[in-house]
Amino acid sequence: MIAPGSITSTTTAPAQLSTGGMTVFGSYAAIRTLQTMKPTFNESYLLLSRRFEGRVKPKEDGQVFRVMQWNVLAQGLTDSNPRKNFCKTPPRWLEWETRRYLILLEILSYMPDIIILQECDRFDFFDIKLREFGYKGKFKERPFSPCVDMPDDDEGKPDGCAIFYHTERFNLVECVYRQLVNQMQHSTSTLAFALKLEFVEDNHPLLVVNTHLKGGPKTEQTRYEASIDLSNFVTEHAGSRDLVVIGADLCENPSQRGYDHLITKFKDAYAFALEGKHPSFTTWRFRPTGEEKYTNDCIFYNDVGLRVLQALDVPSDAAVGDYRLPSRFCGSDHISLICDFQRVMETS
Repeated sequence: MIAPGSITSTTTAPAQLSTGGMTVFGSYAAIRTLQTMKPTFNESYLLLSRRFEGRVKPKEDGQVFRVMQWNVLAQGLTDSNPRKNFCKTPPRWLEWETRRYLILLEILSYMPDIIILQECDRFDFFDIKLREFGYKGKFKERPFSPCVDMPDDDEGKPDGCAIFYHTERFNLVECVYRQLVNQMQHSTSTLAFALKLEFVEDNHPLLVVNTHLKGGPKTEQTRYEASIDLSNFVTEHAGSRDLVVIGADLCENPSQRGYDHLITKFKDAYAFALEGKHPSFTTWRFRPTGEEKYTNDCIFYNDVGLRVLQALDVPSDAAVGDYRLPSRFCGSDHISLICDFQRVMETS
């Protein structure tokens, strides 16, 4: 059983659904939709037990808002057999019917104000469902998405980056993106995608950035050069008063060069909440080549106008289970990251 943290965003809604010890808020129509989406397999579907760390007491002034960062695993990349990905995962846990329910349940259980998703190849599904809960979103497909050529995916849609925002908290000003380049100014297969938002209360600007760097053991230099261009992208689009939040799947551990560059420009929200430490993992799965357990995902921010209140730590190794991820407790091979921020109000 899991419950949202003690500090919550200000987003509210009239209806609620109790599911596995959790309360999901939303419109009555959306609650009914979620109930009808529950998988038909004869087993329970709950979320992994997790707890918030940091727990800084919020100040009286300054809006609190919640950010979720999550690589939700493209459905086009879920093919499973002994020679391919997720070779130990029961096939029913990889089916879209199961995963979409668990992903949406997790999102709505924490009700973030900002949702940052990578490997999203079912944007239309999330867009329709999350609109019922007061969200709007934008999507940009990943260059050279591998999902298009997957023979087992009937829809064959490219995956990409998606950002959703709650309309009670934010207004959309502009959507910007670019294909990141290396030091030779050649395009990479990495996308930087951002929404320029304004707080409903006072129109203060917030730049929300989404990126998914190129994976693989031989691409560290590519990731490093893309990280440099990512920081340039943020500098170009963030005004002097802009708050900045970045959700990223870096496809590398914090000990590598891409991460090292980014923390010279931005702060790591989880490193702050965990007092200098990093999550023990953010992705954990079985491949035919062996078991993979990495800390690839991060939430960065600029600390000029933001302070971290708390961050949701990853579950224990024992809670994840023998099959790792995805599972009947998590719809992706990545764990969601969730952080509560508070604005540092300007003084006259």
